[in-house]
Amino acid sequence: MEIMENRVEVSCPECAAHLHPSDIRNLVGGRTALIEKYEQFSLRRYLMTEADARWCPAPDCGYAVIASSCAACPQLKCERESCGTLFCYHCKGVWHASQTCDEARRQRGAPSFRATRRITSASIDIQLKPGDIKACPRCHTYIVKMDDGSCNHMVCAMCSVEFCWLCLKEISDLHYLSPTGCTFWGKKPWTRKKKLLWQLGTLIGAPVGIALIAGLSIPGIIFGVPVFVGRKVHQRFLHHSKTRRRLLTAACVAGSLFVSPVLAVMAVGTYTFLGVGVPIMLAYVYGVVPLSLCRNGGCGFSEANGRPGELDEEDLWAGTSSKFLVTLLAFNMSTGILCIWHQLAL
Repeated sequence: MEIMENRVEVSCPECAAHLHPSDIRNLVGGRTALIEKYEQFSLRRYLMTEADARWCPAPDCGYAVIASSCAACPQLKCERESCGTLFCYHCKGVWHASQTCDEARRQRGAPSFRATRRITSASIDIQLKPGDIKACPRCHTYIVKMDDGSCNHMVCAMCSVEFCWLCLKEISDLHYLSPTGCTFWGKKPWTRKKKLLWQLGTLIGAPVGIALIAGLSIPGIIFGVPVFVGRKVHQRFLHHSKTRRRLLTAACVAGSLFVSPVLAVMAVGTYTFLGVGVPIMLAYVYGVVPLSLCRNGGCGFSEANGRPGELDEEDLWAGTSSKFLVTLLAFNMSTGILCIWHQLAL
């Protein structure tokens, strides 16, 4: 059943481990057609992960070409017998000698769906909207996301790539923690104005927030480590004699009282350059956050509402705010350098 549904990673019914291809062939037995489908789907899934693989656009062809270093000469030819279709390396459509990729794409027309499509059967009654159907950013397989409040972290069943449903980009685990404007839940990403407001608030409030975290972390680590060590040692020697358990617990707590201040200074990094906590937070706030926003179009002008050359109120606000953002970033970095110089002088 899973092979017929184009699933080549078949799991063991007793556990979550994937079956080896040889085990799947033994289970299938002599059903040659099913084995051929499994091998075809396995090859197709592997080719979908290949960045230079291009599929022939001819109907019912299914032939792929591995086209390495073909960006300068984008004309490809399907090598399948009785096909020989010419297609483009860049847009993956039929070859267009006298047109650009954008012109050919507009002439072909993007895949369209009716405003509302209703799927009805004996067991389901689903109403789909255009925003419920999107293509995987790697293999371009169309995926349906139900409006059931699920998260925006998607995994393609064909190529197993993880991507964001809002921006349709391949993502890592930190995608929703960075200022990309994409939220883990929700139907729309943040607007440019909201992203810039978040960025300005982060830049302005970072020194106060870091100082507050440092002020709470130092006493928390100094007093928390001995308590944690004492409880762990007491539980570890619970079945030993009471005298030995008390002596070991007291010795470990006394030792942790000397170690915890060093751990606090190294973790927070307020009074010494050996610390890693504050430098990492400062590097994130004044390095990663601004670069992420600029990379996602949050630091300048762009097309407004799909009309190049026109600027709406949000674009004008973003352009003005980006200048203030750069000025504020330079001021805060200068202040940080002065603080470091002051600590060195002391």
